[in-house]
Amino acid sequence: MRPAFLLPVLIALLPVAAHAQTREAVRVPSGDAVLAGELVLPDGPARAAVVLVQGAGPHGRDQTISGAPMFRELADGLAARGVASVRIDNAGVGESTGERVQHFRQREPHIMAVLDMLAARPELSAAPLGLVAHSEGTMVAADVWAERDEALDFLVLLGAPGRQGRVVWVDQQSNPERFPEHGPEDHARIRAAFDRVAEASIAGERAAVEAATDALFRTIGLADEEIAELTPDFVARMASPEMQVFLGHDPAPAFGRVSDPVLAVWGGFDPLTAPALNVPVFLDHHHSASRLTIVVLPDEEHFFLRGEGLAPGKHAFGKMSLSPRLVETIADWLTHETFD
Repeated sequence: MRPAFLLPVLIALLPVAAHAQTREAVRVPSGDAVLAGELVLPDGPARAAVVLVQGAGPHGRDQTISGAPMFRELADGLAARGVASVRIDNAGVGESTGERVQHFRQREPHIMAVLDMLAARPELSAAPLGLVAHSEGTMVAADVWAERDEALDFLVLLGAPGRQGRVVWVDQQSNPERFPEHGPEDHARIRAAFDRVAEASIAGERAAVEAATDALFRTIGLADEEIAELTPDFVARMASPEMQVFLGHDPAPAFGRVSDPVLAVWGGFDPLTAPALNVPVFLDHHHSASRLTIVVLPDEEHFFLRGEGLAPGKHAFGKMSLSPRLVETIADWLTHETFD
């Protein structure tokens, strides 16, 4: 099946009648944790139901970014268009109990438990079920699909990384724009130094991380005082299980197993998972049976947030809100897509 490749967005964003909505607190056991969250139901039969999956970090159910409750606004926008959703506080965050996860794979059984709860709701028995995941959460979603493919009908991936974490991180950290005082030869050495830090992190060798960090900071040209100040936190971060798992993970094979319909959306101003670098991976690796729709929203950024008077990609705390184009894109795709 040929994927639909849309750049910029070419989906007809048709007006949809708004629905009232109801809210229900939920508590979902998962291992040693009890996950607290909120189920939002539209008034009347839901035309789809989704679990919202946050990106990296100890997020509460709303995934608040720059003061904006991104996921609460997404849930409300979807409910207004007839789509039910559930979102949770991550383990050990907000009202959820249990230990905080150390890396994204530890979140997978939690999302499965929430999905199983949603699938068991009698009022949603006729609705197609899916995951709407953001950033690192898209890697969780692809792995959950492999375990719950019979229950799932679709995936929506927002700002998804397609390349190995090591490549993404080294690209971000060694961007020449971050080191304007250095020339091309220095940029090559800096990139190689970041790559050695990533290699040591993946190997789980703290001493090697420390040595690679010292070499990196000296390559950048930091003074001894700066190195002494920055090294402890940087080493702790790079030697953590979170970074070890992320840097070593390649999301493409897991995505390639997904045979259900997939909507993948990026912002055109996304420096974290740039469409130019990640869209080709999804086009090359999508399952032959999957109907893949790719949308790039040209004036949006990684979190699909906008601030009045701010240029695309600029944030100001307390002035941001979720772009209505994201909700419209997801709702319109659900309207036009068919699910087996």
